[in-house]
Amino acid sequence: MRFDYFSDNELDQVHEATLEILKTIGIRTTSERFKKLLLDNGCQESGDRILFTQEVIDRGMSTPPRSFNIYGRDEKNVVEFGKNKAYAQTCVGTPSIMDLETNQKRDCMVQDLADFCRLADGLEFIHLVSPVFPRDVSQDVIVTVETATMLRNSTKPLRICAESSHEMKSILEVLTAAAGGKKELQEKPLAYIEVSPISPLEYGFHPAEALIDIVESGLPLGVIPCPMMGATGPMTLVGCVAQHNAEILAGVIASQLIKPGSPVIMSPRVTFMDMSSGVGLWAMPEMGLAAAASIQMARHYGIPSTATGYSGAGKIADAQSSYEHLYNALLPALIGTDILAAAGSLDNCLTSCFAMLVLDNELSSVIQRTVRGPIVSEDTLAVKVIGEVISQGMTFLEHKHTRKALRAGELWQPILSDRNTFEKWEIKGETVEEKARQMAKDILARHVVTPVSAEVDAEFDRIIAAAQQG
Repeated sequence: MRFDYFSDNELDQVHEATLEILKTIGIRTTSERFKKLLLDNGCQESGDRILFTQEVIDRGMSTPPRSFNIYGRDEKNVVEFGKNKAYAQTCVGTPSIMDLETNQKRDCMVQDLADFCRLADGLEFIHLVSPVFPRDVSQDVIVTVETATMLRNSTKPLRICAESSHEMKSILEVLTAAAGGKKELQEKPLAYIEVSPISPLEYGFHPAEALIDIVESGLPLGVIPCPMMGATGPMTLVGCVAQHNAEILAGVIASQLIKPGSPVIMSPRVTFMDMSSGVGLWAMPEMGLAAAASIQMARHYGIPSTATGYSGAGKIADAQSSYEHLYNALLPALIGTDILAAAGSLDNCLTSCFAMLVLDNELSSVIQRTVRGPIVSEDTLAVKVIGEVISQGMTFLEHKHTRKALRAGELWQPILSDRNTFEKWEIKGETVEEKARQMAKDILARHVVTPVSAEVDAEFDRIIAAAQQG
């Protein structure tokens, strides 16, 4: 299934604008390692900025792989990048959470991270796990603790965001311990790790340094700047997309200069500002439209991609959050993306919510059904079946073709949505939000995650303790 946001001519214009930005405006960095990498490979220095030449751009854009896989601790949980399967991923970095018992917003804690991972592990259509932002952990080791906690509480692949370069050593040690060795981790990565350059067009010290370390480790790299229309990017959507595209391609090219053929992911996150309040919005429709535009650019380059997807401005798990999430996820899914992130998020990705994660699991199942596309064959066209029903004076309900297609999953089956008659629904009168909260409680009460071994668990503790001591 293929849809386009840009026409071919419009896409070419955005691409040419991207090249102009890279070649005439360039990027700024405070990392001497990153600057040396770029200058040693043909980029040019102009004042405090690094400009890309066409030769460097062509070289860097010619080697990213079109596909690769990452794996969970349970190898049946495989995520195939480059296949545009629109996998669902939980939201990263939310500092707040909706308490499942009180339904009140509060600070995230490590136990919330563990519970959120365990809930995601038990939901069929949530495919990758990202960490909430626990407030009861030292900032010096927060991503290391997050990584260990995710591995302890889920067997699904991980998405990690490198908050700072100084933690890369301990993060990689945790992943290596879980994988059983460096070679095993490179052959079957348990995670992809993303860096977030600063818009507009700046690769700060930590993102730049972490980028080099990630690529050298052999793990897949994601590049995820987050420009905000009207604040850290142009107010026009296509202008912000063009700037954003340049910011991402700078990282893509750098990764290939380090190690040609290293796996890399374009992760566009164009957001926008509410000019009446100054609030940064991850809402519809602009969030979905910008994602569709950026994902079409990634598809044009043949580079795997992720989009925000399940985001909105809604503050609770309700109708607004559900329709915003579906809209923002469906647009990039129809263009063709690998990952739809932010599942379980509320309030512009500032809050995670157990009930919303269950609702997004349902939305993910709808999107999975949508991107599957049609199967056109003699059997599905059913011309013979139509003829038999008419000639034999029967109904389609009686024909074996109906049973066969139904059992094969021709009709999407809801997990939460109510399809009963009004009279049957009225007996309990539950809202979908109430059902989602109860489902979250039920899964957390009964779902058991396959634990890491005692040896690996102890190694996690040793790595965290060593990282805390510096």
